[in-house]
Amino acid sequence: MLTSDDYTAVLIPTMPYRQLKIADYKDKARKRKLFKGEYIFGKASEHDDLYYYYVEKGQLSCSFTKINGEPVVLFYRNAGNAFSVEYGGIASLGGYKMHYIATTDTVVFGFTEKQLYDICLEDPEVFYEFVFNCHMAFGQMGHRISNSAVASSMQRVVVWLLKLCSVREPDSEGVYAIPSNITVSQLADLLSMHVTTCSRLLSQLESEGVILRGRKEIKVLDKEKLRGYEYLE
Repeated sequence: MLTSDDYTAVLIPTMPYRQLKIADYKDKARKRKLFKGEYIFGKASEHDDLYYYYVEKGQLSCSFTKINGEPVVLFYRNAGNAFSVEYGGIASLGGYKMHYIATTDTVVFGFTEKQLYDICLEDPEVFYEFVFNCHMAFGQMGHRISNSAVASSMQRVVVWLLKLCSVREPDSEGVYAIPSNITVSQLADLLSMHVTTCSRLLSQLESEGVILRGRKEIKVLDKEKLRGYEYLE
């Protein structure tokens, strides 16, 4: 069963989701330390190539190269979670590469495709966990695209907040407390808008008593009032 934290991480990809069992097998893996800004760029073509990484500490962003050479972040992988590198060069075409970039000092453990296969034979729970992990990436990328495709910037923020409300229960006063560590800059990138626009819209919703922002959470104080912004141009 997925938890509220799992669903929240789909919409706030800077948040971790469940601790993965592949960590139990890290003694079989290759350990690598990355300083902030260092990256993993590799593709698995053979069974003995490194393919699956467990994040023990820190955070990485899954980034693709834009036409201007800058990275665009699709999702993050946080401590306790895992990710796959690209297979056969599918994700990196021409000069446009996919990288996993450390956003802070990070420690990962890399498994080859063959190791992952053998572990799954030994422990089927790791296989089902791998399937779950793949679908977390599908969901994160899918919602990033659908949220940023909404016409107006306010609608993007509102749709994102309403989706977050849908995966959590309100308290007795109807307030939705949503754990969040995403910065305004990261949210602006996630919703494909300028950071000053994102900051202005969040401040507007806060000043009008719709949301309340804290360092570790966002509270939706009035969901029905928030809905009123959903179709504003």
